[in-house]
Amino acid sequence: MNKKTKDRKKYGFLLLITLIILLLFPLSIKLMDDALLNNAQRMGEEIARRFAINEETYLKQYETVLRTVEYQVQNSTENSDMAGMLKKYQEYVEKTMDLDNIELYGYIDSRIAAATYWEGDEEFDPSSAQWYQEAKAAGGDIIYTDVYTDIRLQRQVVTIAKELEGSRDVIALDVYLDGISIPDSMSDLPDGCNYFLCDQGGTLIDNYLSAGRYENLQERFRRIFQEIQERKHESYDSYIIGIDGEKRGVYYYVLDSGWYTVITMPYEELLQATESIWLVLGPVAAGFVILSIVYLILDYHSNKKAQLYNDVVGVLGNSYYALYLVNLKESTYSMLKGSDYVRSELPPKGEYRDLLKVMSEVIHEDVYEEYIQTFSIENMTELTRRRVRDFGGDFKRLFNNEYRWVHVQMLYDESLKQGSVVLCFKDVNDRKEEELSRLKFLKQSLESVDKMAKSKNMFFSLMSHDMRTPLNGIIGLTEIISRNIEDTGKVKESLKKIESLGNQLLGLINDILEMSKMEQGKLEIKTSSFPLKKNLEELASIFQMQAETSGKEFLCSIQIDHGEVEGDWARIQQILNNLLSNAFKFTKEDGRIRLQVEEIRDSRSNYRKYHFTVQDNGFGMSQEFLKKIFVPFERETRFGAANVSGTGLGMPIVYELIQKMEGTVQVTSELGKGSVFQVILPLQIREEEEIHEEERIVPSDKTNKGNDRKEMDLAGMQVLLTEDNEINMEIAAEILEACGLKITKAWNGKEALDIYLEHAPYYFDFILMDMQMPVMDGCQAAERIRKSGRADAGQIPIIAVTANAFAEDIALTKKAGMNAHISKPIDFNILKKTMADLKSEKN
Repeated sequence: MNKKTKDRKKYGFLLLITLIILLLFPLSIKLMDDALLNNAQRMGEEIARRFAINEETYLKQYETVLRTVEYQVQNSTENSDMAGMLKKYQEYVEKTMDLDNIELYGYIDSRIAAATYWEGDEEFDPSSAQWYQEAKAAGGDIIYTDVYTDIRLQRQVVTIAKELEGSRDVIALDVYLDGISIPDSMSDLPDGCNYFLCDQGGTLIDNYLSAGRYENLQERFRRIFQEIQERKHESYDSYIIGIDGEKRGVYYYVLDSGWYTVITMPYEELLQATESIWLVLGPVAAGFVILSIVYLILDYHSNKKAQLYNDVVGVLGNSYYALYLVNLKESTYSMLKGSDYVRSELPPKGEYRDLLKVMSEVIHEDVYEEYIQTFSIENMTELTRRRVRDFGGDFKRLFNNEYRWVHVQMLYDESLKQGSVVLCFKDVNDRKEEELSRLKFLKQSLESVDKMAKSKNMFFSLMSHDMRTPLNGIIGLTEIISRNIEDTGKVKESLKKIESLGNQLLGLINDILEMSKMEQGKLEIKTSSFPLKKNLEELASIFQMQAETSGKEFLCSIQIDHGEVEGDWARIQQILNNLLSNAFKFTKEDGRIRLQVEEIRDSRSNYRKYHFTVQDNGFGMSQEFLKKIFVPFERETRFGAANVSGTGLGMPIVYELIQKMEGTVQVTSELGKGSVFQVILPLQIREEEEIHEEERIVPSDKTNKGNDRKEMDLAGMQVLLTEDNEINMEIAAEILEACGLKITKAWNGKEALDIYLEHAPYYFDFILMDMQMPVMDGCQAAERIRKSGRADAGQIPIIAVTANAFAEDIALTKKAGMNAHISKPIDFNILKKTMADLKSEKN
């Protein structure tokens, strides 16, 4: 029998003995624990039952009092003084039965009679009282209410009540909890036990704690009671972490009154016997197991240590393609591992200068001289003298006619032969290329960030100018109006210019908001059916009017076969509006703008490509600018374009929308000759059969309803207008009152809520709610209105009015229960239409 076989048997025997001890010892302890816990469960339930019997005996006294009162009431004459009788009997009970802190009363002959008179007893209607309802429902049985706070004395009380047999009268007995005393039998509780008495709702009536008082006792006990209700303590080995932080068993009993007696016993007391065994035998078993394991580990390591060293060296060696042991004193090398080329050129041992000579043939010429100096005998000797243990660098080496990155490392340690180092060579081409790629990417990113920062700085500079221009115009025009207030013509002309400048300023802000959505990836495309040809004709008519007023020629050609398509018309309109507006903006008077729309036919698909062309003979763009036309904040500043307002955001938004709709855009332009934008968008066509089918399904009065909404008369309707800004309030109130609406003003959300609650339901037809206000914001006010419980709380239309136009802001208004959302500055035509739509839906 060889040594390996003997070792295996020895190890096997020791492991077997150890496993037997490790398995049997805990198993026996577990069986003992289970037996003790089973006995503890039976004991705990018996103690809980015994205490329950004591409590029921105590409660029987109160039931006896009630039954005696019932007998006296039933045998009294019609004109008897019930209150006096109850008072005398209560005094008798307190003296003879030692039952303090009680109160006798009843609802007899349709009025309250009580041992103690309280102001208001004559008008008190007990029909809504818990004790009265439960007594009536019990049909003559005695009932116990849950613990509640007496409204007169502010003391916790339990009411015991009973309906009188043969009548509709009810008598009741209030028992105040501070008068209930702990039973004398508490001394019989095992050490460390806690006792609780609670009603059927889990409210504590009485308790006894072995370790004194605890804060929030009711709240802590309620968690225990909830687990009892969920039947989590039916098993003998269930437990809780008690209010004192100890692990405890829980045992309980339910009284006839629905009350619970609950006993908790510490596991430390229950399992004291097994803990003693653990204390004695545990260290012995643990010591044996530890000694066995230590012996096995030491013996195993002594046999495997040499093999481990060999494996480690092998693993380290495999990560390098070449290893050389260099003797610095003798200037020689020993080849521990070499590349194919070096092995073919050099012997396993030799002069170090021969190794350097061979390396000169494969190391890149740009770094060879540096390599020779760095890894010379003299420099490596100096490094070892300074105890530099790890030194190296990267260079390019020739492999099969291809240069690859290699890492050379000089390792030094005292365990080596004195004056010796190890040179290690490792192929790191992939890592190095990735690192260089990251550096290149980082450099490009920094350049991109720098470029973006410069673009944004330019944008802010231009925006500052473009926003100041209309603002200065508005300020100047208001001054002109104030000086010529009686000149109606000049005032009207100035107001028209102010409106134009305001719209220009709003357009700038809208572009910034749209760009913010684009950068956050929140641009949405919503698909629905719409008449493309009809919509295009309406859009063209708007720009036709603009052409007539600006002295320019506008040509439109629409050549499409399918009028009804599926897509997002709002986004298509936004694209065309942007392109056409730019064409008008950058084209001089007497210039020409052309819009052409063509359908690219494809009979094999239910999609068609629509080719939109916007052409002008305006200023045009330089080829240099065309390369960055879709870059945010960029603007053409040559010739006349420099004098035209803009943010540099319109074309990036157009490009992003076209990409979202899976379309393409091409731009050609020449300075002084104009520009051509060609956009191709895929849209799903709708066949005639589908359109006719929808017409058959839709009710015939659909169109009429839509028209009715638009034309609905809002005059005389009541509006609760909420706005914290005085000027905004004045403008909104003035315009809405001019439309015949009646306005009630509120200056914050809390004031709006109070005014709404002060008026009768359905008094207000609409609520216009600003979002950001002091005291209470719009969302909070809307939620409170919806939850107010009034008849009209869920029906009254609430319209959010806010400067926040982002999707998340709109989502917050919907969550708060608002019906619609209007952006500032308010377009009162849109507001009136929204109000009409909401009123029509409500009707």
